[in-house]
Amino acid sequence: MSDSTAPAVPSSGLMPGVVKALAAGFFLVCLAIQIWRLESLSATYDQALFLQELWSTAQGRPFESSLSSVLSAAVKVDGELPSVTYLHLGQHANFLTLLIAPLVALLGSWALPLVQVGVLTAAGLVLWRIAARRLPASLAIRITAAYYLSGAVIGPALENFHDLIWLPLLGFLVVESLLEQRRRQLVLAAVMLLLVREDSGLVLFSLGLWALVRQPGSRWSGVGLMAASFLWVLLVTGWMQPAVDSSLSDRFLQEKFGHLVEDVSGGTLSVLLAMLRHPLALLQAIVSPPGATLGFLLALSLPLLLIPLLSVDSALLVAAPLLIALVSQGRSALSVTLRYVLALVPGLYLGSVLWWQRHPLLWSRRWIRRCWVGALALGLTLTLVANPHRSLSALVPDSFSPWVHVSPVAMLERRAALREAVALIPDQASVSADTPVLPSLAQREVLIRFPKSTHYLDRSGEPQSVDWVVAFPGHYAPLAPVFELERNQQRSIRRELTRLVESGDYRVVHCRAGTVVLQRASAEISAPAETFIEPCSCSWLN
Repeated sequence: MSDSTAPAVPSSGLMPGVVKALAAGFFLVCLAIQIWRLESLSATYDQALFLQELWSTAQGRPFESSLSSVLSAAVKVDGELPSVTYLHLGQHANFLTLLIAPLVALLGSWALPLVQVGVLTAAGLVLWRIAARRLPASLAIRITAAYYLSGAVIGPALENFHDLIWLPLLGFLVVESLLEQRRRQLVLAAVMLLLVREDSGLVLFSLGLWALVRQPGSRWSGVGLMAASFLWVLLVTGWMQPAVDSSLSDRFLQEKFGHLVEDVSGGTLSVLLAMLRHPLALLQAIVSPPGATLGFLLALSLPLLLIPLLSVDSALLVAAPLLIALVSQGRSALSVTLRYVLALVPGLYLGSVLWWQRHPLLWSRRWIRRCWVGALALGLTLTLVANPHRSLSALVPDSFSPWVHVSPVAMLERRAALREAVALIPDQASVSADTPVLPSLAQREVLIRFPKSTHYLDRSGEPQSVDWVVAFPGHYAPLAPVFELERNQQRSIRRELTRLVESGDYRVVHCRAGTVVLQRASAEISAPAETFIEPCSCSWLN
């Protein structure tokens, strides 16, 4: 790479070939892995939830999802039945994501990975554009490479579809508009950022805080962004979502902040005020556990040569979402490859761009460039070996000691077995299916999670039994001897299948290659033309 200090954007305005290659490589590789996830049954619950929500939206029923109802406070806390008419809005106000609904109607399940990878790829190109106008060509390219090779981007690109994919792209566009005084772009990008989710206001608040402190020409814009984001979060979490469902206070706030606040029933504002009244407890939560917190910050900064740890701009740009990540409890709080980390990506990368703009001479030192190559290689290696979301299980073992690896051939055999089972289910039938089966059946009105339940509330609010049950206990067989989660899931599925058949409520119509299909005995529908019952293969009966 050239060490020139000239801006990366040539007079022609053309994008360098290496940037195109990085973006194209990221898009093609991640899309291929996402397609493989769907084909190999690695896609799971959230993939199905969003597919059902967007399918329902395309049918004229925005936000509706029976799978989302399974995760609601009414079901998980109060023990009620999942409802067909439940609105996902009660959990997340993902207005922007609903724009994908027409594409889902056109392409079906393939629309989700296409949008997920495409939006994250586009964000990297906007990052390059911002860096190219401020940094030497080789440095702008290196920061772009750090984006596409970072676990904080690769991880969310490879997991189940989620509604946070918009945060890097819109965050970059907001900061770009502040840097270049583009008012229309600022308004449009800021409004769209708020529509991502109720908590995306935290990202916008931090961007406004940065503008207030670090951009003298955009201070009033920064104040406006902070005020708009604060009011939006209060409006959505204090009025809109509680009007739909109590999940925000009864479940989400309790799960994340219950260790800091005894009573979360007052909503987001009351939780915030309660935390501020106990600054010592808040500080302890921020730094605890110290090893995990330090490791989280180092892992995020490693692809950028740890520059975000030195950048005041990065600190301001990530202030609010980083505070929430550090004080939250649960396994997802400090995970570098989970979708929640995307809230930090705009601040980490743009803060690094601005730091290098203030320290341009350091880039001429060869040892820095060599160390950065090593940091990128190390970060990418750690990401791939960690096998984020088991997306790379065809190549990377699920466990090294003891050795557990499901070969690609075995994965395709499982796919064929599931397709044979799913082919028996009518398109409009109500179904309860276990986790790896859900994405294959998500484009329907009634789909709930097995073995959690086989009953639901219809549009009249009356309890009903699903017509079909589809389970895949054989899917967990390779992992069950090593992993407790898969072992317990397999046991639960077997117990519930046995109970349903012995009760006489359901009868076996298919049992082959680890898949099981049950049909409700009293259902007023004809049995499939071809059924396959092979008692010796039904190990779940033992």
